[in-house]
Parts: sequence; C-alpha cells; structure tokens
Amino acid sequence: MPYVTLANDIRIYYELTGPKDAPLIMQFGGSLFGRDNFAMVNDGFRKNFRLLSFDASGYGRSDCPLTAYSVENWADEGALLLDALGIDKALVHGTSMGGMVTIAFVGKYPERTIAGCSDCGMARCDLYRKVYFRTWRKMAEAMPLDDLSDLITIQAVGDHFIAANPGIFDMVRSVIAKNSPYTVRQACLAMETMDIEHLARQIRRPILFTNGTRDTMTPPRLAAGGFSAHDIAAAIPEWAEVYEFPDIGHADLLEAPEEATRIVTAFFQKALA
Repeated sequence: MPYVTLANDIRIYYELTGPKDAPLIMQFGGSLFGRDNFAMVNDGFRKNFRLLSFDASGYGRSDCPLTAYSVENWADEGALLLDALGIDKALVHGTSMGGMVTIAFVGKYPERTIAGCSDCGMARCDLYRKVYFRTWRKMAEAMPLDDLSDLITIQAVGDHFIAANPGIFDMVRSVIAKNSPYTVRQACLAMETMDIEHLARQIRRPILFTNGTRDTMTPPRLAAGGFSAHDIAAAIPEWAEVYEFPDIGHADLLEAPEEATRIVTAFFQKALA
C-alpha cells in the first residue's frame, strides 16, 4: 500500500490512479467521509485526469494524532503531500469540509494551484450552521456513530433519493465507521470555528463553487454572519464562478454524479486551455 511520511512526520495513505500523462486532481474529502466522498465520480474523472486521493491526517489508514485539527492545517497538509510526491502544482477538488479546505488551499498556495473546485464549501458558518456542527459534535461525544450517521444521511440527501436507495444508511455507516470518533469531533469543531474569509478574498486562481439548491448544511447563500460561496464569488468576481445543482441537497456527488463530473471536468479543462 502506498504511504508517504510528510515533513511534519505524519504518515499519509494515498492512491494515484488514472492516465499517467493526464492533468492531476488532488482531492480533499469531507468531514466524515474522507477520500470515500469521491467514490461515485472517480471513474468519470479518470477518463480525463489523474487522481491523487488520500486519507488526510485523522482519517482512514493515515496517522491519527490526538491534536487539534483545522481547515487551514489540512490545507497545509495538501501542500506537504505535493512536496513529498514531487508534484509542482495540481487541480484541486474538495467536497463538503474538503470544499472548505480547498478554499484555504487555493488562497494560501496559488503557486501550487492550477484551478480549484469547492463543492459545498463556505468560508465561515452563520449561526444556523454553527449549531448544526455543534450538534453533530455533541452527538458524537454522547452516542454511537451509527446514530449520528443516520441523522447525517437524512440531512445530506433528499427523501426521494433515500426511498429509491434504502441501502444508503448501511453504506454511510460503514464509511463513517472507518474514522476515529476523535476525528469526527475535531472535524465538527474545525467547521464550527472556521473563519477563512481572509484566504477566500486573496484567491487568485480560477475557482468553481458547486452547491445544491436544497442544501441545508452548506447552502450557496448563508444568513448574516456567514461567508458563503456567493459571498466569495462577489468578492473575487474575476476568479470565481458558482454552479447550483437544481433540486439537490448536500451530496451532489452522490445524487447527481454524472452532472457533477461533467460540470467540474468542463471547468478544469477550460482552466487548462
């Protein structure tokens, strides 16, 4: 299995797949799914790109140090991973919390970024979302992860999708169970306390924000106090675009994988042209 030890002494599990001569996408997974977030879209992306998929620290097969985690630290880890693998720059695609990590990475490391896509990302929670993630954190502290998994499932995807795919509950439980409860709590805290507006405002690389119109976790527009995808796009209009999936909740990579692959592929290919 491919592992690499980063300059910060964290051992990371990673996979490189797809055509060796194709442009590279580095993927940042979400707060509870890690690299499994991209399972439904990877085959589509591998038609045009090489994929760098990895377990961030705290997740899956990578080291899980008992320390505080943050969105900015996970972005720094992405840069260290590129260093360790001898990769100069990459396309960057993150989803959910990984979308927030993408914002931090593109803002902080323009020289390592060709273009980015922040799927379901934001730079700062409004009060509604702070309570959302605080509730998750308290649940993860008080009950088995299976119960939290079921709640997250119904919050992430629509009722009609669940009715047509009842096995999704077992799937989500199995993926979330790969993670340490400590990491789950830390990820919720990282999102709850995050404020990367300063990094979002300094983005100087093409970035696409993709969101579902029915997303309640990380909607494309937030209430006062938050800094959403549309807020970022308004702050850097020459660099940012927003695409909203109609009638989709938080998990567009699961509910609309073909459309998500098509939209992001077209944006990255335009950036590469």
